[in-house]
Amino acid sequence: MKVTQRVAELAKKFCDITGLPRYFVRQNIFELKMIGVRSCSLIPFQRLRIRQLQRDGADLQLIFGCGATRYPGWVGIDCFRGEAVDLLLDLRRPLPFRNSSVKYCYSEHFLEHLYPEEVKLHLAEVHRILRPGGIYRIVVPAGIYFAKKYLENDLEFFRLAHPWEERPVDALYKILNWNGQHRSIFDLPHLEYLAKNAGFTEARESRANESAIPLLRIDRSEPQRVAESLYVELIKA
Repeated sequence: MKVTQRVAELAKKFCDITGLPRYFVRQNIFELKMIGVRSCSLIPFQRLRIRQLQRDGADLQLIFGCGATRYPGWVGIDCFRGEAVDLLLDLRRPLPFRNSSVKYCYSEHFLEHLYPEEVKLHLAEVHRILRPGGIYRIVVPAGIYFAKKYLENDLEFFRLAHPWEERPVDALYKILNWNGQHRSIFDLPHLEYLAKNAGFTEARESRANESAIPLLRIDRSEPQRVAESLYVELIKA
């Protein structure tokens, strides 16, 4: 049995015995893990790895919340260990990269897992580390669009975007909440507002794999994923 499965079972039993809500225990276990992740950033090997990535002239490209996603030429960053993870970081904290040292950044269904204040810090940090002309391509759940489709009673949309949910209201709840793991909601005007306040000069709406930059055409392309997502590129002057 994997360690994570064993920990999950022990946490469930602990909740059953004590009566504590499972979400409370899950969150505290996660925060304990993040203490370990932040401690890793102090290890000399991790610092050396970051310095090597930022060597002069390197076209550094970062994927935040990469999970199991691996693309050649990109540096995968996550707070969970995995084969595609090159750097283990708590992305709610300042990024350990020099000013204007990164060419492109990318994240897909990551930003909604941050609280609003964490989103603001993250976007400001990405703006800081991007070179002039750099781009941060963001893919997030289109939460406000789901609400619009719910009010329009567009059953066809929900059958495509969230076919596993029995009712549109269940799909709306899931995309906005995701069992407590979604902490922010986005649409284009809100991302434009956040981008401007972080220092970006433009927030350009896009479509799946239709970036003007070939290197940024790395979005997942399943019809369900495309239907539920908003695609935006933030441009640094």
